[in-house]
Amino acid sequence: MKRRLGDNQTMRQGDFHWVGRDRRARREGAAAAGCGGGSGSRLPQSRIGVWLSALCSLLFAHSASAQWQSTTFELKGGWNSIYLHGDATHDTIDDLFPAEVIEVWRWNPNPTQVQFTTDPLIPTPGTPEWTTWYRGNEEASKLSALIGQTAYLIKCTGTTANNYSVPITHRPQPPSNVWVRNGANLLGFPTFKNGANYPTMSSYFATFPAAISANTKIFKYVGGDLGPGNPLQIFSPTFEQVDRNQAYWFDAEVVGSFYAPIEISPTVSGGLEFGRTRSIIAVRLRNRTSAAVTITVTPENSGAAPAGQTGVVGPVPLTRRTFDTGSNQYVETAISGAFNEVIGPQSSVEIEFGIDRGSLSANSNDFYASFLKFTDSSNLMEVFLPASAQPSTMAGLWVGDVEVTDVGSKAAHRARAVATLTDAGEVESISVDYAGTNYDTAPTVTITDPISGTTATAIAAVDNGEVTAITVQSAGSGYVTTPLVTVDAPPPLTGTGVARSFPLRYLLHVDDGGTARLLSQVFTGILDLSGEYGVCAFESALKQDAKATATRMVCTHMPLDQILSAGAGSVALGGTLTRTISLPFDDKVNPFVHQYHPDHDNKDARFKPVSAGTESFTVTRAVSFDFLASPPPGTSSTGWGTTILGGDYAETLTGAHRQPLTTSGTFTFRRVNDIGSINITP
Repeated sequence: MKRRLGDNQTMRQGDFHWVGRDRRARREGAAAAGCGGGSGSRLPQSRIGVWLSALCSLLFAHSASAQWQSTTFELKGGWNSIYLHGDATHDTIDDLFPAEVIEVWRWNPNPTQVQFTTDPLIPTPGTPEWTTWYRGNEEASKLSALIGQTAYLIKCTGTTANNYSVPITHRPQPPSNVWVRNGANLLGFPTFKNGANYPTMSSYFATFPAAISANTKIFKYVGGDLGPGNPLQIFSPTFEQVDRNQAYWFDAEVVGSFYAPIEISPTVSGGLEFGRTRSIIAVRLRNRTSAAVTITVTPENSGAAPAGQTGVVGPVPLTRRTFDTGSNQYVETAISGAFNEVIGPQSSVEIEFGIDRGSLSANSNDFYASFLKFTDSSNLMEVFLPASAQPSTMAGLWVGDVEVTDVGSKAAHRARAVATLTDAGEVESISVDYAGTNYDTAPTVTITDPISGTTATAIAAVDNGEVTAITVQSAGSGYVTTPLVTVDAPPPLTGTGVARSFPLRYLLHVDDGGTARLLSQVFTGILDLSGEYGVCAFESALKQDAKATATRMVCTHMPLDQILSAGAGSVALGGTLTRTISLPFDDKVNPFVHQYHPDHDNKDARFKPVSAGTESFTVTRAVSFDFLASPPPGTSSTGWGTTILGGDYAETLTGAHRQPLTTSGTFTFRRVNDIGSINITP
């Protein structure tokens, strides 16, 4: 059985299609897996999967992290140079600098520039190499904010006898440099200050000797008017120290990206940006030197956010992910202090970092930020890699795979419960939200730990197979947000195991308000009304001239165009979602209907339609998804609760037999995107 979609499009169970006109439909069940990020996927990949994976990297992209540090720059009257290792666009230049700073010039390296109108050491306004700001002259000022990993010239009032200490709060960024062949490089470096001393140029640039070769000129600004003494040429790289807050002119005609003897390259350009959904970020460390180096990685807290910026509620609970050859599994260890990593000469290592999302609060608006500081055993460099995260939500599009393993006549459903807190941060009571079924003994009740304090405990009471009450034994302490209450599942269904599991595909969308919808089909693409990438339940909502890039997923064991939002429960770890699928007696997916069988085509001998109950019957399917709070034993915890959900599946089929029939098994949902809105208008 096939259903048509536009021109030359077909729909089969579990299919994933391009919606574009006259494009050949291609099977791609792995579309969601490309975004899931978890291991163990059974779904195949294809060119569409590669395309979607790239698209998902955009969908999951989050705004810049907001870890904060304050760096104090020592300036003199006249012209100075600084190198800003982080972004300070949160404030205006007028407010960042004191009144003594009267001009700021940002250097714009131009790889295609072959010569300058004048000497680049003496800045010339109005040229593409410089963007300028003048205090009190808004009309002439083209520079409005300070971006990171950039060199600036700063002009202050007074002479070299005047000294100014200027603190700038900024958001540190991963280091980067671009050396251009035209010989005009105004650069800074993430050097380490060992006591009162920075490393010398000769030691720091030992692996990039072209920067300080005999025919290379190096200059630094020392305050005072521009002229023969400012900038000052450096003649002795052996003794000159590389101040991390200073920018230096190099006229080395080389091309490269050198910024430190050890290169630090995270797989996410902004650093350890976990956002709401990421689970793993790898960081590659490359040792450019000819000797083994020990890197020390130290967690550090973020400073307080400036006024008007998102507040930081705490550090990111980072973990280090390593592979245990004994158990043949990955192990995640909390990073509570500094640890070392040895890198051989001229070699690289990769460190995988994860996040303990269970330690984050339940408030989706909370923002966590901190740093990992990387220093080397030679005391040459100090790099701050920003880390950030927010509590995950279930909002977005999920694709689920069910494996039906048992058929029986008795259903079993997990109970659900909700806690109430007192103002003092204790668990006051626990109410039963859903009583569950098939309990023969009182199940164990588990309450999540507070961020700090003692964990509450409770016991359940059972009557006639249902959880009737949950009594708090110990109220606990230190709860800031309402904890998650998990009731153990009842005994397995009393059914008969099938010879081979039967697969079912489900499409689930959770909106920003928490409403969960089971869908028989879903589209992702550019929407007609908003002109932006989004999710919709009908093809008509797609932008007509952008359908070639749209995608479609279907689940054909459900009647076409069904959107099921009514029912109990929600999508949550430890929770249960129930929905009822109705198969009308004349629907093509009804099990009684056979289009080419005269006894099941809902037509009489004269080929006139007959009513329900004559040849076929309306069938209802009450389905439930029992979400596990933690991954099953032997399953990786990576992505659990953020990009992967799983648990026990149960279905009660009514109308197909004189007695209700039940099926059960397991399910896995993988997140396709985190778009919390959906267009459901036909």
